[in-house]
Amino acid sequence: MQLTKKLITAFVNAESQILKKDFVPYLELKSLFQNQTPQSRDQFREIFIKYYGLNVGGLTDTFKDEFFKILFGGNVIIKGLPDFNTILNRLFVIPRKQGDYAMPFSFVSKLVAMHSEKSPIYDRHVLAFFGEKAPDSNISIQNRINWFENFLNQTATDYETWAQDKQIIPILNKLKKRDSRLSQCDDLRLIDFLVWKIGNKKLLNNNEI
Repeated sequence: MQLTKKLITAFVNAESQILKKDFVPYLELKSLFQNQTPQSRDQFREIFIKYYGLNVGGLTDTFKDEFFKILFGGNVIIKGLPDFNTILNRLFVIPRKQGDYAMPFSFVSKLVAMHSEKSPIYDRHVLAFFGEKAPDSNISIQNRINWFENFLNQTATDYETWAQDKQIIPILNKLKKRDSRLSQCDDLRLIDFLVWKIGNKKLLNNNEI
């Protein structure tokens, strides 16, 4: 996606509307993730579930246990790339409370993001920002996973380009002043916060880009 005046304005507005509750839990998670004690792991899990909404969508305790087993297991990045295919196939086969199955794209993106800040977050607000629509559930599992990987790869490419743009850099620098710990985050994660806010608050009409 090309940076336009409307898009730059949306980023400026998003930065001004970001609240501590939007990023402080992530910073706490980032700190806790470095500590492998059982107490830190329990605290991490509690904050993660609340911050990223794992108590919605009919997710079972079985799903959550497997999810955090993968997250803490470490075999998430293979040869420098997120192993989305393996993770999604492990989690997709766990039925929800309703007895059906759902592709947990959003939660898996957040799982991987704890291991790599250059891997974007995915959810409905990010889709709204880009004006995209997730593939229908009647499409094959592998094709849906391929779509997801391609979407995140393109998103990461856009974020990388934007992070180096002279119009975006001042916005990121202003955001970093909110909390000194934000300066320790990759710029792509900061753009994640901004993109999510734009999608969440509908600050950008994609038809007018």
